[in-house]
Amino acid sequence: PPMSTFIVGGWQPVAPSEVTKMMAPMFQDYLNEAVGKQYDPPMNFVFQPMDMDLSSSSRVRIMQDKLHMLYGVPGHIACKAAEFSWVPFATPRVIIGTSTAGCDALVIFSLLNNTAIRKIEDLKGKKLGCGYLYSGTTYLHGNQQMLEHGLHIFRDMAQVRFYGPDYESLHQAVMRGDLDGGFATSSWITKTHLRDMDAFRIHDRQDAAMFEDEVYPSPVSRLTPTYGVIISSKISWQLKAKILDALEALNASHPAMKLMKFAGWRSSVNFEISYKAAELAGVAYKTGDGKIMCRDPYNRMDIWMSIKCPSDHYKVDYNETLLQCARAGVPCPAGVVCFCKPCVMKPQNIFLWEVVVALCGALYGV
Repeated sequence: PPMSTFIVGGWQPVAPSEVTKMMAPMFQDYLNEAVGKQYDPPMNFVFQPMDMDLSSSSRVRIMQDKLHMLYGVPGHIACKAAEFSWVPFATPRVIIGTSTAGCDALVIFSLLNNTAIRKIEDLKGKKLGCGYLYSGTTYLHGNQQMLEHGLHIFRDMAQVRFYGPDYESLHQAVMRGDLDGGFATSSWITKTHLRDMDAFRIHDRQDAAMFEDEVYPSPVSRLTPTYGVIISSKISWQLKAKILDALEALNASHPAMKLMKFAGWRSSVNFEISYKAAELAGVAYKTGDGKIMCRDPYNRMDIWMSIKCPSDHYKVDYNETLLQCARAGVPCPAGVVCFCKPCVMKPQNIFLWEVVVALCGALYGV
């Protein structure tokens, strides 16, 4: 028999009540009209706001079989898809200024008037701002790009700050010089602080980055997957087809699309890129029995557990990391998670014969 209730979860970096205002008109009201009424009795689509903690509503509800479709950031849905064998389903085209795009973009930025930082390598020894572990733009792909330049943020930065979804505080910290650089989402800056773009130096800058034969509408450091939808593999292909057809029928003029600032929908791009970046960052990992899990994106302990130090370094004990920034004289703002060089060079092994030779050389000049 057809399902009687279909539950859609969603997340945005705003209060749950605001998430519902933004997303329920599309994933509840519209789908009830466009899909629910095709069944007799009608199928009831229900939207519920989700969080992303390990004990999160999305994870728990998936385990309880009380969630059937999920909208979220690439890292979040890539992790949930891998953990529960869900499948990528749909991706929105996002309105950016007067243009649209089917992807998102990372910006690694510093202030243009800070002439000491002209390239990514110059961020070594500086203070860097990030978002949260599941964000493709404000953490996962930023971390990936830094590694490609030979920088390990937990070895080479004086301080790494995690602002969670509070992009505004990260942005303002860079603007006033409290941070030397940061990872940001290009579309977020374009929507909220377009005038500040002239004050930025965008590192690895691309002015005409291409995604599927179209030019991204603003300068970027790297193109990344955008938000998307995954769906339970238990859902019948017939119902999946009806939902996708309904979403693809929407355009920018529909009231529900205006709320989300979407221009349209398409079948999903692959989120494997974001999952690989999550693996690289230690956010996604395999347990001893081979099960895929992901760290809690906000919890300080989980951020510490995700840190993968280079082979010639060791990771400082968790309790020690609570003291490192204060000892280094680098304060951490209230409500922000900070780490100050938690990857430390391993001591070199010195063998007894080396000590004897050194002493002989010092005493007898041999």
